[in-house]
Amino acid sequence: MTDVSINGVPHTPVVGKPVDDISAERLRTIVQDSHLSFLIGAGTPSSFFGLLGNVEDALTALSELDASDDTKAIVRASIYGYFFGSVLAPNLKVVNRHSETEAVLTSYAKFLRTVNRILLKRHSSILAKQANIFTTNVDLVFEVALEQMGIDFSDGFSGKIRPRFDLGDFNTIRLRMASRFEQRSEVPVFNLVKLHGSAGWRQESHPPGQTEIIFDHGLTVIAEVQKTLAAARDQLIPISEPHEVSASALAAKAPTGTASTAVHDFMTAYSALGIVNPDKQKFATTVLNETYYELIRRFANEMEKENSVLFVHGFSFRDEHLRDVVLRAARANPTLQVIVFCYSRADRAEYQKLIPEVDIKNSNVIYITPAEPDEGADETRATLDVVTRDYFAPIVADKFPAPDQRIELGIHISASESTDV
Repeated sequence: MTDVSINGVPHTPVVGKPVDDISAERLRTIVQDSHLSFLIGAGTPSSFFGLLGNVEDALTALSELDASDDTKAIVRASIYGYFFGSVLAPNLKVVNRHSETEAVLTSYAKFLRTVNRILLKRHSSILAKQANIFTTNVDLVFEVALEQMGIDFSDGFSGKIRPRFDLGDFNTIRLRMASRFEQRSEVPVFNLVKLHGSAGWRQESHPPGQTEIIFDHGLTVIAEVQKTLAAARDQLIPISEPHEVSASALAAKAPTGTASTAVHDFMTAYSALGIVNPDKQKFATTVLNETYYELIRRFANEMEKENSVLFVHGFSFRDEHLRDVVLRAARANPTLQVIVFCYSRADRAEYQKLIPEVDIKNSNVIYITPAEPDEGADETRATLDVVTRDYFAPIVADKFPAPDQRIELGIHISASESTDV
């Protein structure tokens, strides 16, 4: 039989296991002995937010379009309005836990609870009980689900009354101490790194020329942008489907004349959002620029650590910057494992176009695809629920009680064995 070693640990391969799948034992070995990170993209919460189409390509094409400045301003505002309505405005429902958000919040909660149990059961005395969640999504589903579950996490903000973004807040080890015996135990912590900013980030300017990122508890900026968007709606080009996000097609529909004050007011309000814009320019302010590159550096540093694993879900790798970071790390760090969960069997070919096998000299990028369906059956899609159930839940599935279960033991001592104290 072929000898297999994963991160230096001997492993017996599962006979008959397809090459595009991974066994629970192999996954358990990787998770137990590795620095644990996840890269989550827009595909993960798409059941609630939907898919946008290629907004970045449309905005890039718009900058090169032969059209008047007013036409470009209206088209740009229309695309941003579509993006805001699809991705940012729904967060008002997320933070209020509207019934429409129940499915996506439950899905995230199951995933987080499972990974939290994996961290709790870790036997390594070298690795901290921490997992990194890197995400390009600007929604607040992770924050709400983590808070709802009562799981400890660091999102870069420090303070209670006026939380301010501080990169030093990440990677903090947290201990709990028993009140009676002062016994200390490490608590699992998630580092939630929002690479493209967040719907809950607000930029505040202070003299002289300083800008801070503050956590916007009440989503006041979202509410203000929503109000200005409603006022400008009649002057914007309606976009209802992803295929309608085309610079040239929208420019052809743009009204003649100058952009109205309402359109300018919307764009001004939009610029206060603490997010990386979906275009090549990306940054509205210097502070977002600096924060973005600091977070990217943190992502790259995690990939460079010995014995690291990056699980990818819902991320297309069309973001050139992040794709290059992952490719460089995979080539430079042979102990890094990149495990990509493909939503469908067809998605694997799309991934391999962007990440050619010849570019991965260490063969450390693995694609996990759904099993081929039986004749006449529908293909099972690798949603977050499916990935949690089929891959991560089996790692902690055992006959022993969970740490939070109460165990009662009845001990009977005969009278002859009892001793007065």
